[in-house]
Amino acid sequence: MDRYEYKVNGETFFSEKRAVDAAVLLRAAFAGKAVGEDPDKTGYVLRVPDSDVTFVSGQVVELDKYGIFRAAPEQGAPFA
Repeated sequence: MDRYEYKVNGETFFSEKRAVDAAVLLRAAFAGKAVGEDPDKTGYVLRVPDSDVTFVSGQVVELDKYGIFRAAPEQGAPFA
């Protein structure tokens, strides 16, 4: 069976499915300590580095096209 590797905030994860809802990837990242807050309670966005491509819960991610993500809360923190 194929496994698809992906990274969220530098941590490596695997999926047995090629097309996965972003929410599933974010939950795995939370369980694996790659994100600090529960993505079901705090909205997160997955950003593809060096690209304008983003994914939020409800959107399907094709792991054979995209495999490296930066996850951050949707309402970014203010900068001082």
